[in-house]
Amino acid sequence: MATAWLDQSFALVHGEDGDGRRKAVEAWKQKHVDPEWADFSLTVCGEGCPWPEVVAALQEATPLGAEARTVLVPAADNLFLRAKELPAAVKGLLEKPPQGVKLLLVAWNTLSAAPGKALGAKPWTDWAKSGRILKVGVIEPAEIPGFIEAEARKLGLSLQGAAGSLLAQRQGGNPGLIKRALEVLDLLADDRRVTEAMVDQVTFRLAEQKAFAWSGAWQKGDAAGALKALRMAMEDGDEPLMLLGQARREVDRLLKLAEADAAGLKGGEVLGALGLSPKQAFLLEGYRNALAKLKPRGLKALLGRLNQCERDLKGMALSRSEAPLLDLTLTLCRAWSR
Repeated sequence: MATAWLDQSFALVHGEDGDGRRKAVEAWKQKHVDPEWADFSLTVCGEGCPWPEVVAALQEATPLGAEARTVLVPAADNLFLRAKELPAAVKGLLEKPPQGVKLLLVAWNTLSAAPGKALGAKPWTDWAKSGRILKVGVIEPAEIPGFIEAEARKLGLSLQGAAGSLLAQRQGGNPGLIKRALEVLDLLADDRRVTEAMVDQVTFRLAEQKAFAWSGAWQKGDAAGALKALRMAMEDGDEPLMLLGQARREVDRLLKLAEADAAGLKGGEVLGALGLSPKQAFLLEGYRNALAKLKPRGLKALLGRLNQCERDLKGMALSRSEAPLLDLTLTLCRAWSR
């Protein structure tokens, strides 16, 4: 990891590697935040807070005795969605950072530096030249096979046949995701030999399990757990429409339950209508509670919310914004909470 950026009082970390981002943030905080004054001088903005809130935090008075006021924005992707619409006051602040304040912006995705894109204009081009920006996560395509081989050797694994190329195809250039898959393979490969079939099994299950962890949390009304599962899935590059498909299956069961009740179905007939096995009968209580809370009007509104989320995701396919799924997650938590 490059270290020159650590000296910058105004800096940006971006990229899909969650582990890399966390390490970078902790390294920057260790250098710029006095632990004795952290409770008073460090402001952690809400995820995705707008520019006015960031500026307001920077303008707060520095506590007596502290060297500087420090502001951390832990999920700042939305601040870069409209690269050409940066407010003049913000632009001036970023071009000439004032004394006595420090700022670290953190974006989960890799921000493009191309013309017209997030980092393709001033002041971000100047930030890049002055070493204020650290990119973590994306490995160049030509470097992916070597990275996988090196990480496999660290774990004492031997990649057989096309196992390495399949892993590269499934996990892309995200080092955190590649390492996570190899750690699972390390547990499975008793003889240290990793086959193509094992890679296929592991990469499929990783994505599937995160989708189930996400839906399982919001079905319990656990907003914090659902948002955490969603963040992990998005950090690992999982397809948003796959997560949406999981939500649609659960809402579809609510619709089928309403139809089954209207038809007077009982017991096993209801399970069959919902596509559940007798061993999954315990799930019925959760569906019934949600249906009783939503009622027909609420269920119709929830279905409309799903359809709108799908339209939003497809419309934001290039930017891969998490906003539609964040909003949907909270809506689903409210629908299922008791």
